Amino acid sequence: MLVSAARKAGTSLLRSGLLTTALILAASPVAMNLQPASAQMVSTADPDLMVLELQILQDEIIKGNLEAYNLLQPSLIVIGRRFLRLDPEIWKLEKNSRAAVSFMLSGGSGSVFQELAVQGVKFTGDPNLFAGAMAYSQGNRQMALNLLLKVDPITLPVAVAGQVALAQAILISNNDPAGAQRYFDLARLMMPGTLVEESALRRQAPMVAELGDTEKFERLSRRYLFQYSSSVFASEFRDTVADVISGSDYLKQEDEWDRVFQLVSEFDEESQSILLLRLAKAALISGNTAFAVKGSAAFLELNSDDAERVSEAKLYLSAAKASGEEWEQAISGLVEVKAADLSAGNQLIQAAAIAMANTIREWPQPETPAASEYVPYVPHVGLDEKLYDTNVLVPFKNALNDADEALKEAEF
Repeated sequence: MLVSAARKAGTSLLRSGLLTTALILAASPVAMNLQPASAQMVSTADPDLMVLELQILQDEIIKGNLEAYNLLQPSLIVIGRRFLRLDPEIWKLEKNSRAAVSFMLSGGSGSVFQELAVQGVKFTGDPNLFAGAMAYSQGNRQMALNLLLKVDPITLPVAVAGQVALAQAILISNNDPAGAQRYFDLARLMMPGTLVEESALRRQAPMVAELGDTEKFERLSRRYLFQYSSSVFASEFRDTVADVISGSDYLKQEDEWDRVFQLVSEFDEESQSILLLRLAKAALISGNTAFAVKGSAAFLELNSDDAERVSEAKLYLSAAKASGEEWEQAISGLVEVKAADLSAGNQLIQAAAIAMANTIREWPQPETPAASEYVPYVPHVGLDEKLYDTNVLVPFKNALNDADEALKEAEF
């Protein structure tokens, strides 16, 4: 109840008096040269409330607040320094020791508590949990795994249980992706609407797809893009979804586009636009031209006002068609897209697609004599668009047309 009420009261940690003071301290020369902890004892600060402020900052991150994201690491440093100045008696309360665990699992430094332990501070609570969180914060994955697996997150208060379950899932997932699913599920169920759930969804969705559970992948993807479409990490997740959907391991047959489109169409319009474009690009690069065509065509049907995205979609559509029966139309479409409207990577795709389409439509040529190795290549299609003066070829074209007419009238 305290966590819920405090989060509602402090909708943004950026406006919190405590954090503001902390960040000012962090930026000041005094903060960079702290006096010994014993000389700066503070008995009124509450570790539980400090961590609560950190969680409110995390709430801002999943809302897409880049300022909050940039302040996360400085805030962790500030809170760690404040912990060093607290009265040692404070850590005898179990709720404060749990706050320390939450701090370490959120990215805070475990060296803070090593320093306190050297000073003789005693922490209450499960020693496996505390030591495991400390090992996790310091990157000692094997020790963290050994210790945290001795902890049952279900027995912990909800405020820290989700974080513990997420840490367990991350540690297990490298060697046992299937075994990690239970812990990812627990983390999501225990802390919905938080950075813990967002992080669990972002990691778990591609993992279950790799395990072959496409239904769960779709369910988790829907949940993420419904709840966290504005998150600072949403762009990364959309890329992941596009890569998974267009990969051969996910869809074995090209006629499953309707299923894919049904999934994408359930997202918000912005997510649809981004996903369709990224799906088209990922499919094109992986050689799934059927999906590239359908993805880019579906984007164009949205009638987007974003000229850059429209150019990108037209590029993918034409490039995907370049190796098929519509190759002439495809090359025309490719040269119509202005290179200036494309990113450097997409300019390479455009050039490669034009070159490929011209090459595969030519008859096999004899080996080039050494004397003509450096003769410039002239494409069969799209030459006019490459010339500074398009009228330069008019006399030659007229002469060819006259010759054609003469040949038609000739008798053989």
